[in-house]
Amino acid sequence: MAVIFFIWGCVQSLIVGIFIPIVKKARNNYILSLIFFVTSLNILFQYLLRYQDWKIEFPRLLVIPDFLDLLLPTLLFLYIKAVVGGGIDKKDQKYLYVPIIAGTILVLSAFIRSDFSFYNYVGSLYHKVVLTTILIWKLFLFLKGWNIIQGQKDIIKKKAILWWPRMLTYFLGVLTYITFLNLCYFLLIVPNFDLDSPVRNTIQKLVELNYIIFTCSIIFITIYFFFKYPKILSGLPIFKSKNTSKVPDGQVYIDKLNKLIIEDKIHLDTELNEQKLADTLEVQSYILSIVLNDYLGKSFSSYINEKRIEEAKRLLESEEHKDLTIFAIAVDSGFRSESVFYVNFKKLTGLTPKQYKKKYSETS
Repeated sequence: MAVIFFIWGCVQSLIVGIFIPIVKKARNNYILSLIFFVTSLNILFQYLLRYQDWKIEFPRLLVIPDFLDLLLPTLLFLYIKAVVGGGIDKKDQKYLYVPIIAGTILVLSAFIRSDFSFYNYVGSLYHKVVLTTILIWKLFLFLKGWNIIQGQKDIIKKKAILWWPRMLTYFLGVLTYITFLNLCYFLLIVPNFDLDSPVRNTIQKLVELNYIIFTCSIIFITIYFFFKYPKILSGLPIFKSKNTSKVPDGQVYIDKLNKLIIEDKIHLDTELNEQKLADTLEVQSYILSIVLNDYLGKSFSSYINEKRIEEAKRLLESEEHKDLTIFAIAVDSGFRSESVFYVNFKKLTGLTPKQYKKKYSETS
């Protein structure tokens, strides 16, 4: 059973890795593609070393999965940072230094030692140090990735597509967990049980199953996200962080806009358009568009309509305005058309204005 999972996981990861840049040639997609190629390569080496006796015939290849175990979480972290909007700059290249330097040391140590073999590497003190290094590195990247996701948790609650980078962060956590299990196996089981011990063999198979089942599950989940949210493969950030905006001082305009909304109720003006709002803010309309997109992740119309629907909900809930018609509420909320108001209200609340009013009356 495990062998089937290993073969399927290897082939499927390879296919997904090839498919991604075909859909859209973009840097983020190249990183994602590389993640699946590394996953496929790692599964392949795990299979060959576990089930085809390559660990005896070609023992120096044992260090390759260790190197890939350092590289994969690094690529995952960089991809998460890119799609959540932080972007990747030259400073982020430092994260690649650990797998490159450690990988070079691993390969050189394997080929320089003339007596390098499966028996004097696997389970040795050197091997345990390598596994501990991998565990610490994965844990470090998982915590960094988790901090990035937590920083956008309010937006993630509103945007289902942002569960994609959160799922990848969980994957980083799973990789850390698998390495922890592997280290525990070599620290606690290998020294205390013989090679042919049933206990040792059983635990070894459980560790292997953990690795391949979790890996295959991630592949399944990834394919699901690709079909449900094709935007993932657009190569663009799913959410733009204000730190990457082309208008670094855009928060100043956001503060002015909030003041206009709260104090002047500018959104209730039925004649309001993007140019008029830009003139009020004393900024060019294209700058306003960039600020709304980069700092709030919204277009002018979606932002203003949300504010107008908030006002409409207030009017529908108010005892003072209970006799207002739906058309009057639409106009007082800033909409010129009752039909446009109706469509936007249902889109944002899931209810018609009458249904919302009735539901509020029943619960209050």
